[in-house]
Amino acid sequence: MATKIIEIISKEEWGYLISKYKNNIVISPHALYRLSEMQRKIYKEDYLIYLLTKESPHLIGIQENKNYAVFYKRNYGYIRMIISVKTECIEIITFFITEHLPRI
Repeated sequence: MATKIIEIISKEEWGYLISKYKNNIVISPHALYRLSEMQRKIYKEDYLIYLLTKESPHLIGIQENKNYAVFYKRNYGYIRMIISVKTECIEIITFFITEHLPRI
């Protein structure tokens, strides 16, 4: 399964990566594609970039497909953000809400 997390990344390593690309973050059109009208009022591009650059994730992992899975704790569960690190930018591919962290 390509989305299985195969390696955990430390918050320090993640912080370095984000600081390196913080001015070069793009949002894939797919990231907001499946949202309802109500969700679109909450989960805007600015909010996703804010999460990525300002909040400390609960868990960061590299998936088999080489994308990063980043989990942010919320009262209702976790926001799982899928990130691709490219040479020139970080791309937020998609995100979704999940109740649990994955087993690793």
